Amino acid sequence: MKKYLLILFIGFTGVASAQQIALNSQYLFNEMLVNPAAAGSKDYVPIHLSYRKQWVNFPGSPTTQALTSHGMVSKRMAIGGILFNDVAGPSRRTGINLNTAYHLRLDAKDEHQLGLGIGLSLTQHVIDVNQLTTYLPEDPAVLRGYNNQMVPDANFGVYYHFLDKAYAGFSAQNLVELKRDLYDFQTPFYNPLARTYYLMGGYNFSLGEQWRLKASTLAQMIETTTFQLDGTLLIEFRRAIWLGASYRHDDAVVFMLGGQAGPARFGYAYDYTLSDIGDYSSGSHEIFLELQIFKSKNGGSKTPWLKRNRIYSPRY
Repeated sequence: MKKYLLILFIGFTGVASAQQIALNSQYLFNEMLVNPAAAGSKDYVPIHLSYRKQWVNFPGSPTTQALTSHGMVSKRMAIGGILFNDVAGPSRRTGINLNTAYHLRLDAKDEHQLGLGIGLSLTQHVIDVNQLTTYLPEDPAVLRGYNNQMVPDANFGVYYHFLDKAYAGFSAQNLVELKRDLYDFQTPFYNPLARTYYLMGGYNFSLGEQWRLKASTLAQMIETTTFQLDGTLLIEFRRAIWLGASYRHDDAVVFMLGGQAGPARFGYAYDYTLSDIGDYSSGSHEIFLELQIFKSKNGGSKTPWLKRNRIYSPRY
């Protein structure tokens, strides 16, 4: 019994503090995972697939998959979506986020923009009771507390970006915090997600024609008083190969590498765990693959639906 409860507790704790809202070590390559206002901030449409296995060799450790995409649908409006699946021990959280953002023009050249975004989510919370052993046979708190109900919630974000050189943003997740009494069997679903706030920023420093230094940081605060701070530095060569590291306060040191070939971008991160759980696991692994479609070479959008109003003049 104690073994299963320990796995369940650690699984929920790890997911809530590090991954439950699609947070991962390579967040700087997919800002919309954290901030809905980042939808449409690229000059292409990304299709981003990520996989994370946390605390390898630890029984019941969290595993996360996410598929995201976003892009402009008009000159100022963007939409995006996230499909995600988290498994931690006997618990599973599967759902979808739908985001929309409006990008305000801050200068005449349209190089500085401020995105205002909102998102709606539907999340299914499930516990596999076959993996649990309870003191009470057929404990109703377990059997009825999670019954495959879809729980709605909402997100909000503000995101500033300057071309591909700098960005900063603030976002709040799980604004609704829709909860029902675990023992109220007439309305038995329950949302375990607490309201969470993110503050992020980054800048790309030019080191000549071929090298760039990418610096970024992400602060996360959960209303349960949990706080986490990440700092990342990456060195990039010809915008094709990068190598870097980050530090997550009191949790892990992360080593990252990746590259880009044509429209395909890929990355790998290894988390060396600094907390006590590192004595029982061999770290965490994370990979992503991104396909960049309708990419523009001059910074303007090439998405075909944004060209529908173009007026062509005949040639003679």
